[in-house]
Formats: sequence, structure tokens, C-alpha cells
Amino acid sequence: MTSFKEPGAAHSGLFEWYWQRLSAVVLALLLPLPFLLLVSVYSGGVDQQGLLDLLDHFFSRLLHTLLIAALMIHAYMGLKVIIEDYVHVAGMRVCLTGAMMLVMSAFSIWWLAMIWAWGG
Repeated sequence: MTSFKEPGAAHSGLFEWYWQRLSAVVLALLLPLPFLLLVSVYSGGVDQQGLLDLLDHFFSRLLHTLLIAALMIHAYMGLKVIIEDYVHVAGMRVCLTGAMMLVMSAFSIWWLAMIWAWGG
């Protein structure tokens, strides 16, 4: 009788796969917008005040929030799989995952605070 290793906590990985792909689609739709905005600023099409006016709208802040959520989900799922695949010591895996979550949470909170705080 052959034995096999139990899949552990991840089971089939379908949940992670789904969220990774969903976040990738959201990123593919939203990431061109900041790059187009940067191109328009550097080409002289939009000045600093025009840029601040564009970014001060509720819809722009909502898109930024969606972008940071998709970015953090995508990065977390990808880095978690890398850590699980290449770090074989369970304690180190937990520490690295926790540190990753702490850094990503701090960055997300800072970004969202900056986005929602400006303009009043």
C-alpha cells in the first residue's frame, strides 16, 4: 500500500488560485490608469493643480482603494505560495508570513490614509 502526504491546510488551493486570478484581472484593468496619468503629467498635458483636482474626486479615491486591495491580495497570495514552497521550517514560514502581512498592512494603511486624507 502506497502512502501519500496529506495536502495540509491548503487542501486543493482552488481558493488561492481564484483570488490570485481575480486580483490579476482587477490589476490589469486598473494599473494602466496611473501610468496614463503619469504620462500626461510628464508630457505637460496636466499640471500639478489639474492632477490634484483629478485625484480629489470620490471616484478616483474609490479606484485607488480597489487598486490597493487587489494589489495586496495578489502580492499576498503569490508571496505566500513562494514561502510555502521554499521555506521548509514551519516556524520560519510562520515568521516570514507574519512579517509579510505586517509590512503589507502598514503599506496599505499608509496608502489609504494618504488617499482619503488629502483635500479635506
